[in-house]
Amino acid sequence: MRRHSYLIVMAAGLLAMGCSDDDGGSANSNVNDNANGNVNTTIDPDCGSIRTTSYTASEGGWCEFSRDLAILPDFVRNGLTFAIAEPWNGGSYGGEPGEACGECWELSNSWATQIVMMHDLCPIQGNPLCAGAILHFDLSQEAAAANQSGGLEAAFARRVPCPVSGNIHVQISDWNEWGYQRLAFVNHRIPIRHASVRASPDGSWIPFERSGGAWQVTDGPEPADGDSVVYRFESAQGQVVEGANPLPFTTVSPGTTPLVHDTGIQLDDQQPPDGVCEYVPAGLVYGDEWGGIPEVRWMPNPWSDTDVSETSEGCHDDSASCVRVDNMGSWSGMHIYTWQPFPTDSFATLTLWARTLEGTMDLAVGPSHEGTVCGEQQVLVSTEWTEITFDLAAACNSAPMLSSITLSHGGDAVPLLLDNILFE
Repeated sequence: MRRHSYLIVMAAGLLAMGCSDDDGGSANSNVNDNANGNVNTTIDPDCGSIRTTSYTASEGGWCEFSRDLAILPDFVRNGLTFAIAEPWNGGSYGGEPGEACGECWELSNSWATQIVMMHDLCPIQGNPLCAGAILHFDLSQEAAAANQSGGLEAAFARRVPCPVSGNIHVQISDWNEWGYQRLAFVNHRIPIRHASVRASPDGSWIPFERSGGAWQVTDGPEPADGDSVVYRFESAQGQVVEGANPLPFTTVSPGTTPLVHDTGIQLDDQQPPDGVCEYVPAGLVYGDEWGGIPEVRWMPNPWSDTDVSETSEGCHDDSASCVRVDNMGSWSGMHIYTWQPFPTDSFATLTLWARTLEGTMDLAVGPSHEGTVCGEQQVLVSTEWTEITFDLAAACNSAPMLSSITLSHGGDAVPLLLDNILFE
């Protein structure tokens, strides 16, 4: 039977290349200042669905630390970082905007599992994918390549303590003799909730305030207050540690090489993660709606005269909604596809229910990938609901991956209903 070539039509307005602003980065200065950008959105820290895109990251991002610092873990220096969607920039512990900076996540899809570090921000303004429908990571191109990600995709993620060695460091970009400091804290195992600085040996602690993805203190210690400064941190888990390595007073002018200093202290993980976070593709193709997560859902792709819609009438087991297919006659058909291929052995079976609204239809149906159908069945569908089941190991043993279900019909068109389409 003649097949229409496999076609993927990108939904209008979606940018599979990531959440970039006009400068090609993911954050820079184009941050939305409205309330949504300043309220942390709850994150499931254990193992949850996220959406990913990719962009070209710079060495310095919104968090204002350099990805190539020698003290950072190898995976960070190799570019495995990401920009978090703005509504979640308070991190997995629900802190103030910016607490996500330097937090580490274990990211999993069908092909790989990698740890990535938050380094940048994907702002709401100009980036609808980062506006808050679902937790979204805009991966650096290096991180996307490591996870074999190819654009707009789904993944699973959970927070993990950063696998750092050594101590927390400060990267100071501005420090003057009147007590102003602007800096980033880097190489911390757990996100930092609060930070303070004091003059050594006996100055009073002065708190830093967040400034975008960095920290600043405007009335900090001055040279007259002591011979050096030390730092104190409170983690997002509540642990407090005080610095053991004084930093002599100096000046750092904006735009010059930042000063990097070892604080002599590190945070411990008080809440180590349990188990594993294993990615499972979206097996529900259609229930009462198209399966998947926003913008990465299963979708119909009809060809020729075929029309696809949703209806609430006559659905299987009186379900709230099902798929209606009209005008699928000779040389017509449809794919039901997902953007994201998955290994065939991710699931054991494919099941769907079908019936006509009048007459009969000799329906050709089978799992597929890029137009190649495996284990195709010819099923005579009538006005009574018919269950169609595939044993994927038997039907598709030569197909390494799947991404769609292909349906076609060579006779006269009759209205067709589809429901409860499920890989499991």
